[in-house]
Amino acid sequence: MKIQQILQKNGILVDLKASEKSEALTQIAGYLVSLYDLKPAQEIVDKILERESEMSTGIGFGIAIPHARINGIDRLYMVAARIVGGIEFNAIDEQPVFLIFMMISPAGTSADHTRVLSSLSRIMSYEEIRRRLMDADSGEAFLDVVAKGEDKYVQ
Repeated sequence: MKIQQILQKNGILVDLKASEKSEALTQIAGYLVSLYDLKPAQEIVDKILERESEMSTGIGFGIAIPHARINGIDRLYMVAARIVGGIEFNAIDEQPVFLIFMMISPAGTSADHTRVLSSLSRIMSYEEIRRRLMDADSGEAFLDVVAKGEDKYVQ
């Protein structure tokens, strides 16, 4: 399963306005739920926030990948957001987060969930990809960077 098959250009917020972590996560989770008309909406938002309260998903280099497994959804869903000014996220490297990739998947599908997390982590480890994502001026341009990075760095 490829990221470029899951993430859609209309699922990318290139200029999210949030000043702190819980605000950003709530906005992004709300967007994901609305975009895909997922139910129960509040449970999905709560699961993302609960998972994040257990351990930060800030993986370093300005990236966070909040994720949760949810009962009752039919497949893996992903949205992304860029916060130009960055926010404190309690990331592993103690640096602000600028790029957030949020993912939810059915409770019983750990293989796809883990594969996508691994691919995303690999792509985001390249500074050129992170820089190009920060420069992308639209969801389409952002997705193009992700797709090209995935084609180049993920086998």
